[in-house]
Amino acid sequence: MRNDHFLMELRGVSKSLHGNEILSGLNASIPRNRIIGLVGGNGQGKSTLLKLMAGIWKADEGEIFRYTRRISYLMPRDIFYNWMRVKDAVSFYSCHYQDFSAEKAWKLIENAGYDPKSLLRRLSDGQRERLMLTLAVCVESELYLLDEPMAGTDAAFKKDIRRFLMEHLPEGASIVMATHLLKDFEQLFDRVLFLDHGKIVQKDTEELRERWGMSVEQYYREHRKSKSFH
Repeated sequence: MRNDHFLMELRGVSKSLHGNEILSGLNASIPRNRIIGLVGGNGQGKSTLLKLMAGIWKADEGEIFRYTRRISYLMPRDIFYNWMRVKDAVSFYSCHYQDFSAEKAWKLIENAGYDPKSLLRRLSDGQRERLMLTLAVCVESELYLLDEPMAGTDAAFKKDIRRFLMEHLPEGASIVMATHLLKDFEQLFDRVLFLDHGKIVQKDTEELRERWGMSVEQYYREHRKSKSFH
């Protein structure tokens, strides 16, 4: 089923882990051709929500309507074995994603200066994160789900990240990016999903600036402090 406006809709979605309710009755929509920030403190359910969106986990209640099957989920850094090298990571993605372009991946890896024979465990956190992001964008998808993709990445690449994504993602694709680095990445976002105590609030970044006169980071801090997300 195709929807011309949305790639995904969540209606009344709840999820508990180990007897604790993490997400409660969430309603949200993921429009096409948008970069969306997923914001919330530790333990608020960002990773849980992304796994539900990706279909890795199932919701306890509610429904998730996916209007595309072309979804790329950024694999965690610890998915690889200690013996693996950069070239093995490319092979791993080739096996797991039918729409993965190894040719594109090798071109980006070469441009970034990686040695294909380098052990992944010897890479710095920033190098490993950049490699994982590179592999993720080489999957030809309509929706990319990124969980804290660049916490340790160097400052120069963070500044260049919008250009990198716009150049290498398919036209019309959307991104949902969970991050706590709002100061670094909020200029990326067209929309923000705020997660707080199991609930979700959606805001367009333009609305935050025009209506509230705040940056995303300011809005998040003020409303989290007052416990009045709306």
